[in-house]
Amino acid sequence: MAKPFHLEVVTPEKRLFDGEADMVVVRTVDGDEAYLYDHIFTNAIIGKGLLKIRTDENKMQVANCEGGFVKANESGVTVVAKIADWREETEED
Repeated sequence: MAKPFHLEVVTPEKRLFDGEADMVVVRTVDGDEAYLYDHIFTNAIIGKGLLKIRTDENKMQVANCEGGFVKANESGVTVVAKIADWREETEED
């Protein structure tokens, strides 16, 4: 089981997520990037796509995300997005 880290996902309007996760996958302008505990320091520009948050081995939360940046450092991962909203169960990729 992966070790959890602090994840914060914010937009100008709201805080979408603030808690522990053991993995987050973000669509950057260079493609999908996954972040785990103790990830090397990184800054990346967010593209348009899915943001996937795994809070434990059996639960994945998915949001539509567009614009902004992702920052990973020793204190966790922060996603600052222009737009981010939870996906409905019926939405298709």
